[in-house]
Amino acid sequence: MISKNELKNFWPFYVHSLVFNISKVIMPFYVLYFLGIGFSFFQIALIGSIRSVVGIAFEVPTGVIADRYGRKFSVILGYLLKTVSLFLVPFFRDFGIVAAILALDALFETFVSGADRAWAVDLAQKQDSSLIDQYFLKSRFFRNIGMVAAPIIAGYIASRFGMKLLWLVFAVGCSIATIFLFFGKEIREVKDKISSSVKEGVKDFWSSSKITIKFAFGHRILLLLLSGIFIFYFIDEITSLVWTPYLQKTGINLQTIGFLFSAVSAAGIFAPIIAGVLLKRSSKFSILFFCGLCYSALLFVAGSFGNKILAGLIFVLFSSVDEIFLPLEEALTNNFIESKNRAAVLSVKSMVESFSSIIGAPIAGFILGVVTMRQAFILAGVLFIILPIIYFSARTKNLQIKSGQS
Repeated sequence: MISKNELKNFWPFYVHSLVFNISKVIMPFYVLYFLGIGFSFFQIALIGSIRSVVGIAFEVPTGVIADRYGRKFSVILGYLLKTVSLFLVPFFRDFGIVAAILALDALFETFVSGADRAWAVDLAQKQDSSLIDQYFLKSRFFRNIGMVAAPIIAGYIASRFGMKLLWLVFAVGCSIATIFLFFGKEIREVKDKISSSVKEGVKDFWSSSKITIKFAFGHRILLLLLSGIFIFYFIDEITSLVWTPYLQKTGINLQTIGFLFSAVSAAGIFAPIIAGVLLKRSSKFSILFFCGLCYSALLFVAGSFGNKILAGLIFVLFSSVDEIFLPLEEALTNNFIESKNRAAVLSVKSMVESFSSIIGAPIAGFILGVVTMRQAFILAGVLFIILPIIYFSARTKNLQIKSGQS
């Protein structure tokens, strides 16, 4: 449950997560929307690639801005600008214009990614460091409540008013959710005086970015954790392309597939409880190690059998593991980042995730052109074995560092 101290400090974040994700009604239907206005699958994929490139280009610079001018300022600005981009999308059907708007939307998201987590983690560390794990787990909890409701709302709106309205609902929901963030507390550190000279300011800006990248990739454990998340999202490009057509191929209709996605979000509501129990008995390293093994095992089973009931069950189980893996991975990474560099280093992490998607997407498309979907699952299962190896190595190095300090 939520403690009084946690509720006092984090209620704006939790309410924002709930409202924002309830409003993400376009997400289940965005591919159908773009197909409906004449875009090809290639163009839809190209939009995703463009957004990832923009994310990589601006993650670190906007992270440095958040560290200098405040995480709260950066997050709220990013969401307000995102509201504008979401509102504009349904008014254009030209691919170039829509791609440009969504590229700007990706830019606006970089003001949020990294800074939102850094804002909350700094607040937790100032109040009670034990709240860090609870923040990531509870944020996921409220996100999943929203994600259960969103497909139901989306289906109602799309069937009666058309999919175009879904973008506007998302924009309005984003703006309402952002209002709650104004009530969030922020722990601000005193920053060095910023150079009055524009030239010196730019030089200092890029110097800070280089120092951040050097720190992230020079830290022995952070490097392993970043490698782990790179592998995760690389493989995710394969599995995310395969799951829906595979479920359909086994004989599951589209409406049932939608319910399966809702079931995953519903299962995620209980994930914080399960994770909380696991954390009392095992370290984050150990839990992430076993999550990697679960991913691999489930994909091997999915690739070996074609039964539709089994396929649906495995899909729900496989996707539900994310609800434990991702928040704990976030919490573990934050344990090794200094507060003064937190937003910028987390932006490096987001950049790694985007880079992984840019590389993984075309490779995944190529793989699915030469192997069957079941063979793709088995290949992904083999690749997932790398993940527990990484977390075992990170745990070993962490123990070595601790023993050397004692």
